Amino acid sequence: MKKLYSAIFLILSISFLTFRCGSDLKKTDQQDSLVAVEKPNSELILEKIIANGDFINSSKDLPFITAKEVYASLDSLHIIDLRDGEAYSKGHIKGAINVKPNELIDYIKMVDMAKYKKIVLVCYSGQIASYSTSVLQTIGYSKTYAMQWGMAAWNTKLSDKWEHVLSDNLEAELTTKVKSKKAKGSLPEFETKKSSVEDILRERAALVLSEGFAFGSVALEDYLAKKNKFYLINYANDEAYKLGHLPNAVQYTPLKSFSLETELLTLPTNKAVLIYCNSGHQSAFLAAYLRILGYNAKLLKYGTNAFIHSLMLKNNEFGKVFTKGEVNNFPLETSEYIPEEGPKQGGC
Repeated sequence: MKKLYSAIFLILSISFLTFRCGSDLKKTDQQDSLVAVEKPNSELILEKIIANGDFINSSKDLPFITAKEVYASLDSLHIIDLRDGEAYSKGHIKGAINVKPNELIDYIKMVDMAKYKKIVLVCYSGQIASYSTSVLQTIGYSKTYAMQWGMAAWNTKLSDKWEHVLSDNLEAELTTKVKSKKAKGSLPEFETKKSSVEDILRERAALVLSEGFAFGSVALEDYLAKKNKFYLINYANDEAYKLGHLPNAVQYTPLKSFSLETELLTLPTNKAVLIYCNSGHQSAFLAAYLRILGYNAKLLKYGTNAFIHSLMLKNNEFGKVFTKGEVNNFPLETSEYIPEEGPKQGGC
C-alpha cells in the first residue's frame, strides 16, 4: 500500500513539475515577445533634445543677437570670445572671456546663468559662434546666443573677414529645377559606453566641439571640387529656392524640417550632408545639431554671400546680405598675448 501511495505521489509530482515548467516556459516566451526593441542611441538623445526645447524645430527664430544689441546691453550679458588668443588680444569686446571651443562645455558649467540676461558667443564672422551656440542650445543652455556677422560687425578693423569673401562667382550656375528629397530611411547609429541619455547627449556635444568647426564645414572651393560627394541642402524658404539655387540642391525649410514627424529621416546616413543658407549662420546651427545626432553634416562657409552677393542685394528673398552697413565702430579692448602650443582656431 505504501508503495502504491509512493508511486501515485511520484506521478503527481512529475505531472506538476512538467505542468509548471511548461507554464513558465510559455510565460517566458510571452514576456520575451513583449520586450520592446531597444531604440538607437540617436533616437534616445533626440528625445532628450526635444525635452530641452528642440530649438531647431521650434517656432522661434534661431538665437542670434546683433552687434548693436550687444553694445546696448553689455552690462547684462556675458561675452565668450571663441577666436584664437592672438586675435582676441589685438581687439575684443569689453569684459569678453577668451575660451577655446573645445573647452566651452566645461567653461559654461561655471557660469552663473542667473546673473546674465544672455550668454553671447562671438567669433570672426559669426559661423563658429553659431556652430558652438547650437551645441550649447542642444544640451539645454537656452540663454546662449551667437552674435550675427561676428567681430566683423563690431569694428571696421575686423570687417575684412566678411568683405574678402563676397563674390558673384556662381550666379550663372543657379537653377530653378526642383530636386526631390530622398525616401525616408532611419536615424544614424553610433556607439557609446555611456549609460544615461543625458551623458550620451553631452558626450556627443563634447565630441562635436572637440572635432572642431573645420571638421564640420566646407570651403566653397572644396565644394566645387567635390560636388557629387554631397547630399546638398538649400536651407531656405520657398521664395529663395524658387528664385534660384545650386544644381542638385534639395530645399529644407528652416524651423520645421528636421523632426521625425517631418523630414529628418530623408537625410542620408551614408553620405556627407552639405548645408548652405544665406550667411553660413543658420547652416552652422543645423550642421552642429545634425552632427550630434550622428549625421556627417557640414556647412558651406559664408553661404550665398560668397557666390551670389550682387543678386542678394537685388532680392530680399535670398535673406540677410553682408554690407558695410552691418559694420560698426564699437570700441575694442586689447590685452597681452601669451602664445600657446598647438594649432590656432579656424578663421571663420
